[in-house]
Amino acid sequence: MYEAVDSVIQMALNKKKVLEESLLRYVTKAALASMFIGFAIIICYRLAEPFFDAKSPVTSFMSSIFFGAALVLIMFGGGELFTGNTMMFSMSTLKKATTWKDALANWAATYAGNIIGAAIFGLFIHYTGLYADTENSQFLMTVVSGKISLTTTQMLFRSILCNWLVCLAFWVPINVKGDGTKIASMMLLVFGFVISGYEHSIANMVLFSLSLAAPHPDTITLAGILHNLGVVTIGNMIGGGVFVGAMYAFLTSKKKDKASVTVIETKTVSNFSAEK
Repeated sequence: MYEAVDSVIQMALNKKKVLEESLLRYVTKAALASMFIGFAIIICYRLAEPFFDAKSPVTSFMSSIFFGAALVLIMFGGGELFTGNTMMFSMSTLKKATTWKDALANWAATYAGNIIGAAIFGLFIHYTGLYADTENSQFLMTVVSGKISLTTTQMLFRSILCNWLVCLAFWVPINVKGDGTKIASMMLLVFGFVISGYEHSIANMVLFSLSLAAPHPDTITLAGILHNLGVVTIGNMIGGGVFVGAMYAFLTSKKKDKASVTVIETKTVSNFSAEK
């Protein structure tokens, strides 16, 4: 676990370095992350649509099974994801390797890049015509309408639980060896958050962008979208920053502990003996 913390700290320092060297390059990497999520969403939602139309009980399963591909693409394709960075910079800052100023700068740049990527991906899908026919987008619109209709409390707690799981999908692979095992653990944990119905701010950005770029029902409004993103973003920060970042920073903290006390006591006894 201690080695994993060191790895996370090094990742945070590398991210800080890239951001300081080029804001444009860093924001571009963040935009890529949203596009990778977009690819996974299209695969999952196109796969689930016929099951939704048939009112099949396996619709949720089909819409979740391959969503972990997004995280695999981000990890191995060089994307920057806001939700994962809330964990990394909380941990590195609590370990005194970075500052809260560094964390806020990273989160702002990553979030902005994720928004840009989501908007661009939505535009691309608009021009493909994949959702030009409303019969092909019923599942997508139903999911988006459902997200907007949640209460603030529901959004908050679903988003806390979501990023808790998502950040574990970053954290657990660091503790295991072999790319196959890493990918399998990522896929399983991301599948868990999606099928559970939790709320992920960046995935929602992409979903909202797709829904706005296609013919959509009146239940999908800009006000509803902004409300969801505001609450879910806060919840994701709590889930990743507190329940993973701060939690494991605390669990791997070393007391000044008995070892230090023993050294002090030994020196004291030695000095006392020498004086005598």
